Amino acid sequence: MEEGSPANVEAGPSQPPREREPAWRHLEHLYEISKRLAAFEGVERTFAEVMAIAAQAHPLCTALLLVGLDAGGEALRERPVLMGWRAEDVSAARLIVAAEKAAATYAWLMGETAVEPQHEVGEGLEGSGAWVLPEPPVRAEPAFITLPLVAKGLTFGTLQVEPEGVLAEEGLAFLDAVANQFALALDRHHALRREVRLRERAELFERVQRELLLRERQAHQVAEDAHRRQAFMAEASAMLAGSLDYRTSLPQLARLLVPAWADCCAIDLLGSNGAERIAMMAVEPAGHPLGSGSFVAQVFASHPWGAFPASPENLPEAQTPVERAEWSGFPSNLRLLIRVRGRTLGALSLISARPERYGPADVSLFETLAQRIATAVDSALLFQQAQEAVRWREELLAVVSHDIKTPLLVVRMNAEMLLSAARPPGEERRRQGRRHLENILLAAGQMRDLIGGILDRARMQGMPMPLAPQPWAVDELFRQAAEVLRPLALNKSQDLVMEVSPGLPRVRADRERVLQVLSNLVGNAIKFTPSGGTVTLRARKVDGMVRISVKDNGPGIAPEDVPHLFERFWRASGVNERGTGLGLSIVKSIVEAHGGTLWVETQLGAGSTFFFTLPAEP
Repeated sequence: MEEGSPANVEAGPSQPPREREPAWRHLEHLYEISKRLAAFEGVERTFAEVMAIAAQAHPLCTALLLVGLDAGGEALRERPVLMGWRAEDVSAARLIVAAEKAAATYAWLMGETAVEPQHEVGEGLEGSGAWVLPEPPVRAEPAFITLPLVAKGLTFGTLQVEPEGVLAEEGLAFLDAVANQFALALDRHHALRREVRLRERAELFERVQRELLLRERQAHQVAEDAHRRQAFMAEASAMLAGSLDYRTSLPQLARLLVPAWADCCAIDLLGSNGAERIAMMAVEPAGHPLGSGSFVAQVFASHPWGAFPASPENLPEAQTPVERAEWSGFPSNLRLLIRVRGRTLGALSLISARPERYGPADVSLFETLAQRIATAVDSALLFQQAQEAVRWREELLAVVSHDIKTPLLVVRMNAEMLLSAARPPGEERRRQGRRHLENILLAAGQMRDLIGGILDRARMQGMPMPLAPQPWAVDELFRQAAEVLRPLALNKSQDLVMEVSPGLPRVRADRERVLQVLSNLVGNAIKFTPSGGTVTLRARKVDGMVRISVKDNGPGIAPEDVPHLFERFWRASGVNERGTGLGLSIVKSIVEAHGGTLWVETQLGAGSTFFFTLPAEP
């Protein structure tokens, strides 16, 4: 009898293992398939491997997998993903026919009127487009077996296989098991994908939250920094506006800047005598050692901006008001020009041991601070000029009241002499009257020139007085001065003596100014010389200059008063003579304007001698 016949089934216990051999073989292939699906590496690769194993259990011609889910596991029934497989001896045309059948069956099972498969895999399927659900077949096609892919009670795809020949019941059970395992594997795969996507979304949400929190903190820090800058600027502005003495306010500002905004601050101003350091403040940064290697010691010893005051040569151009620099040991350096009304008044230097300390907001802050400093310094200088103008006005009045007394006295005395000269008869009276009238005119001219010169000097407000130097003989200058001053000496019965060395060269001088000097010196000598005394004018050449002296035999000057003689508004204590204390100061300024020198030699009880020099005419 043949194997597998009913007789053999009834023959006894030795036959059942041969009957169950296909089932054991199916289990082995299902085990291999389950291992492949457990190591799911993507639908494309896994489907080909699974169908190859299934073909070993039952010869298959084609197999098509349609999955109505997208990559994230969301339903996409009208556009299922299509996977195709065919045996080596099966043509591509046959696979296309099988695909048409698979799409029609998928559409019928899913309740769709038309589907448009997405061809991820399928050699020979590139030309196929959308498939419309055909009319239901009159009879079933036994060549194709379509199995639904069901997970959790939902159908999401189909598996269509084309076996070679007719399958037995165990073959159908095997393919059904394959479809079920595939459905479970796909469900796990998409669940994993969904979980991954949810985790990615959660991570993205957390990252966004962190970024928002970071931005909030940064915004809060920016607001705090802005408030700090505003508070600093308000305090600095109040400090600068609180005093017109920038020599007091700028050092206070440097202490406000250090250490809050810098480790070292230097403020330099440019003046007529060069650069001057108005303020300097430095502290040791945290972590720096003390001693010779300290930060402060290095700043004072070698820093290009800290060791020396700024000068016009090493300051940046006006077009670049902010200068940045880096040096070894001094990583953050910022220097800003102090400019106002197109003029550079100085520089503000900030030095820090912290790298990259000054950002754009800090630079903008310090630019504003430099402008406030420039405005404060300019206001202080304008105030000083206004004060100087007031002082010059007061000095003008004092000078006029001082220097005009001598010509007025001459006028008065000559007028008195005219009255006295009216007694002599005839020609002698006319001659004396003419001489006195000439002296009056000369004194009036001196008053006119004196007032004009003083007004010129007042207009200059401290600038060098204008001179009109010309060659003049010294004896002629002595004679003109004596014509005005001799009546004063005669009034006190004094002798006015003039001695000029023979061959003395001319002096190059402003006649009116020199007469003003002689009038002051000789007038003082007459004033302090007792009646019957002698006032002597001498002139001689010394070292290329003409030295002129005015000697009296008055009481002399105390040694402690000599250093103050030429100071403005200074008067010796115990002197009964009235005066403004400006005469000798004016004399000194006139002599120095000519390039000469003024000094005095005196001895108590023996009189005084005032010397001054004038340039000799070559």
